[in-house]
Amino acid sequence: MNHSTVVLHSNLRRALLALLMCAAAISAADAAPQSDRKEVVGRARQRYYNLRQQGLIEFQTNIKPNWKLLLTGVESNAGSMKLLNGLRFSMSIDSESKFRMGYHADVTPPDQKSADRFDRIFKDMDEAVSRFIATWSIFMLTSPFPEIESDYDVIKVAGQYHFSQKSGANNVLTITDKDFMIIEIKVSGAGLEASLKPVLEKTTQGFILKGYAASYETPSKNTRLSARLDYQEISGLRLLREVNLDTVHEGKPAQMEWRFTDYQVKVR
Repeated sequence: MNHSTVVLHSNLRRALLALLMCAAAISAADAAPQSDRKEVVGRARQRYYNLRQQGLIEFQTNIKPNWKLLLTGVESNAGSMKLLNGLRFSMSIDSESKFRMGYHADVTPPDQKSADRFDRIFKDMDEAVSRFIATWSIFMLTSPFPEIESDYDVIKVAGQYHFSQKSGANNVLTITDKDFMIIEIKVSGAGLEASLKPVLEKTTQGFILKGYAASYETPSKNTRLSARLDYQEISGLRLLREVNLDTVHEGKPAQMEWRFTDYQVKVR
């Protein structure tokens, strides 16, 4: 494989690191201790579109990456693009919300070095998609708010709700407006400041995640990530059509785009 594929792997790794850091920090908002604020958190949870409540049991879909976008600014040849376009990816989420990634190559790599690079790309895509889905699932499969029986504090300040909780050594603060539309989720701890600001669409079935801006800062690392999500209706459900990700990891940018096709959906 030529230089373009080496750069692709570097860009994919950089974008992956951004996803890993932001998702790891923000996912902590789903792990809250015990509490008694049942009425407020119950109302908040009901304001969000939830695929499970809409009848989803499980689904499977193919994922097509936009390799040209990831290689923006890098000269590539027809041979390398043919090999990359021959890589196939799929994902599934079962009834227990377990994520699985599948992949294979239509074209046999020409040598062992190329085969090793294919394996690294498969691994990086697996981790990148799984980390994105971990964040997406908080809004679309479970809830960005604590379990009703969990432990947290909630106060109303100047027309906003502040949900605060501990997650291990970190503090998690979820700020919403008076209608429980999330403005920001903040995670802070020793040497860590992370944030997720969702873009939400208000529908008759609840708020739907349409994108987000996330950041992760430590004394040695600074990561930014923005995501734009587009949906399609399948079997009466809002499921992903396209995801665009812009990342900056330690000052170096990378872009990714995935299209989701050929859904197989099981509903109640």
